[in-house]
Amino acid sequence: MKRGFPALAAIVLLAASPVLYAQRGGGGGGQRGGGGGMQGQRPTTMGQPRGGQQGQGQGEPQGTRDQQRQRIHATDQQRTQYNTCAQSADRVRTQARDMAKAAKGGGVNNEEFRQQHAQLRNDIQTMQQEHDRFAQGLSGEQRLAAQDRIREMDHTRDHILAQSQQMDQEMSRANPNAQRVATQAREMEKAVKEWQKQYRSLGSDIGISQ
Repeated sequence: MKRGFPALAAIVLLAASPVLYAQRGGGGGGQRGGGGGMQGQRPTTMGQPRGGQQGQGQGEPQGTRDQQRQRIHATDQQRTQYNTCAQSADRVRTQARDMAKAAKGGGVNNEEFRQQHAQLRNDIQTMQQEHDRFAQGLSGEQRLAAQDRIREMDHTRDHILAQSQQMDQEMSRANPNAQRVATQAREMEKAVKEWQKQYRSLGSDIGISQ
């Protein structure tokens, strides 16, 4: 009986070994297969959203820019008013240049020069009125797009008006100083030239080219 018991135990162990081996091998293979399946899914899951986001980011900005450009594009009426104001600025600049030359010659107290001065004041007033009319005709979106340019132009126009006031004071004297009048006229011409440069940039901002 003692010899038969160890032999019986050995037979039981040999019979159970293949089952245990299969369970261990199958469990390991299942885990490895599951891990491989997760790794295979990651590129597909992560790649699809990225492609969709890139497609949206590329299409929207260009369309938005085109719509904004169309909204701020000048109308025919605005173009006409713009040209009228530009012509008035040309007259102011030409008149200031002619007065600077005449004053340099010393003849600032004669009737002809005083008529030129009166014409210059009228031209400046007309330029200011035409510009105000043009600015009032801009839409809200046009004003927003050109607000920095308009601010620069207002600053330059204030300089033009300041030179005009100084010239008025000098010309109101019984004997105006020709040198001071010539300097004021030259400064006014320079200021108008700068204003015209800013005005052309403003026109470009809203689709008006010259």
